[in-house]
Formats: sequence, structure tokens, C-alpha cells
Amino acid sequence: MKSYIEGVIAEIPLFVSHFSQCLFRPRHFIREYLAGEAKADEVSKGVEFLILSFTIALIIGQVLPEATTPKGLPADDAAFASVASTALFDLFLLFFAAAITFACLRMVGVAGSFFAFFRLFAYFCGTTLVLLVFANALTNIAMVDPLVAKNWILLEKDVAAMKSTTEQLLCNTDSDGKLVKDSVRATQMQEQLSQSKALYQQATARPLFVLGSGLQSLVVLLGAGWLAIAWFCYGRQQQLGSGKIVLSGLLSVVLIYSASMLLSLVQAGSQMMAIQRGCAVT
Repeated sequence: MKSYIEGVIAEIPLFVSHFSQCLFRPRHFIREYLAGEAKADEVSKGVEFLILSFTIALIIGQVLPEATTPKGLPADDAAFASVASTALFDLFLLFFAAAITFACLRMVGVAGSFFAFFRLFAYFCGTTLVLLVFANALTNIAMVDPLVAKNWILLEKDVAAMKSTTEQLLCNTDSDGKLVKDSVRATQMQEQLSQSKALYQQATARPLFVLGSGLQSLVVLLGAGWLAIAWFCYGRQQQLGSGKIVLSGLLSVVLIYSASMLLSLVQAGSQMMAIQRGCAVT
């Protein structure tokens, strides 16, 4: 782990150079990159940048942790393998998202190289990932209010308790796959939901929570605008009109969203299998 972090630190100067150019001069960055010669190793270069982005985002997240869902550095080999597996899975998801996006661009007449597109895609995805770390860290503003912090901890405990109750309810099914009525657990679940709702409404109404959420949303909105600028710039460089640029963007969003919904169903099925395997045999 130590040697890996040392390797990451050695790559930081080049990363910062690409990160700053991509963030502050997206049009110039795209024009300059597309003016170069596309090479077959562009995909591997893009993958390297994404992996570095994942790692740097994880490290920065220790200094500026997200208050609501903090993530820690792996403490042992098993934890490191788990983090690496998640990062590898996310990397392949981004690769498929890039393939879907490039296919949509092909549909509207782009004749560029996928190698060049993927590396650009990787640069902007990696930069976005690091920006999201800073955006999520803004949730800590809300936790300055003791009531918000206390309520959020209680909500975390309620979620853990409801998870157990939900799994017990899902285990209790008949031969047709329908949930068998369990008035005791159903009542318990309803009470937990009501309690959690009250805690959440009380916390989210506090001024500091509104401020933190508003600033986080502002950063995300600015990031979306920055990506839109980059998208239009790439389309212009590929000699596309505004209509085709918008159409390709909408097609990409719809297809990627549909693919994510399909993936969610696959993951839900996997989670259901895990729950059913843990059910007591009756």
C-alpha cells in the first residue's frame, strides 16, 4: 500500500497539469488534444488517468470526508482488494459509458477515432470525480449544527435497524412469491419510518443544512455546465451543428440511464439472492 501511494505521489505533477488544463481551459484542452495524432495506446493512457483520479479522490476524501457517507482508506489487504474491485468495476462502467456515448456520436455523423475520444472522456470523467469529492465535502457545513449531526447519526442507526427488518420481511414469502403478512414487523417498520422521517425533516430544515446542500448543488450545477461546454466544443471540432450536438447528448443520457437501470436490476437480483441465502430454512 505504501509503495502504491508513493507511485501515485510521483504522478501528481502530470495529473495536476492535465487536471488544471481540463478544468479551466476545456475548449483549448480539447482543440489542442484533437490536433494531435490519435494513437492506439490512447485507451490505456485514459485508463491510467482514471485510475489515478480514483486514487487521488480517495486520498483527498480522507482530508475532506463527506459527512453523510464517509469512506476510509483500506486498512489491510482484504480492504484494499475490496476497494480495488470496486474501482475496477467502476472503470469498466465508465468504459462502456464511453462506448455508448461514442456510438451516439457516430449516429449523428462523427468520424473521429474512439481512441482519442476515450482519452478525452477519461480526462473529463477523472476531473469530475475529483470535483465531486470537494462538492460532497460541503455537506460537513451542515454538521456544524449539533442537532443536524445528532439526527444524522440517529438516522444511520435507523437505516441499519430497518435493513434487518426488511430482510426478515423478504424472507417471509409464500409459494407464490408473495410476502406473507407480518403485522408485528410491518408495524415496527412503519414506526421506524415515521421516526426517521421526523428526524430527517428536522435536520433538513436547519439553516446550515440548507446552506451546505445549496452550495453542493451549486458546484454540481457548475460542473454540469462545464461538461456541457466541453460537449459542445467537441461537437464543433467534429463539424457538427447545434441540433446534432444536442441530439447526440440526449441520446447518450437516455441510453446510459437505461443501461444503469438494467444494471440496478441485476444488482438488486444479486442482493435478493444474498438475502434469501441468509434466510432460515423453513
